[in-house]
Amino acid sequence: MKRIVKFGSNLITVVLGIFLVLTMYAAVSTRLSNNGAPRMFGLEWYEVLSGSMEPGIHVGSIIFDKPHVDVNQLKVGDVITFKAPENEFPGYSADHGQLIITHRIHAIVHKDGQLEFQTKGDANNAPDPNLVPASNVVAQYDNITIPYLGYYLNFVKTKLGIGLLIILPGALLIISTLVSLFKEILRLQGPKKSDANPESSSEGMQV
Repeated sequence: MKRIVKFGSNLITVVLGIFLVLTMYAAVSTRLSNNGAPRMFGLEWYEVLSGSMEPGIHVGSIIFDKPHVDVNQLKVGDVITFKAPENEFPGYSADHGQLIITHRIHAIVHKDGQLEFQTKGDANNAPDPNLVPASNVVAQYDNITIPYLGYYLNFVKTKLGIGLLIILPGALLIISTLVSLFKEILRLQGPKKSDANPESSSEGMQV
């Protein structure tokens, strides 16, 4: 039973450590990135906050994209990540920064000598209302997805998430220290009790 408890405790510690390192890496990488996207192994990752690409890409997932796209090599059917054209989403607050969208190329248009893309979410009934200029394309989907991780990364950006990120590791460290201290006290007290038993039994034999 003790081995199971110890294994479970170690597993929780490792998982929390991985999430903490991942969060810190994402925060630092975001600061260093040109477009605010964290990067790993040469790929940028983005949080999926809508279901427009269901069922291929689920809400709450993290997708990995290839940056530095050669837009002239893109073709219909490719999935791209782009900055939303102005006024495409009137209800979106500009305070959150420019909206980044990941949709599939539905058609390629050459207009006035400029390359533009008509995009569409797989789950949407119609293409997006505005064409996407080639200059708005920031990355191409690399067919790598991690489900649910986006929920976590999005949460730690909130005030509550930041608070827990700071408080939780400290609280766990304090609890772990107290448990270790309590175990050490019990270990030191153990021999004293065992030494007392032989004396009492010896006196009983003399009587």
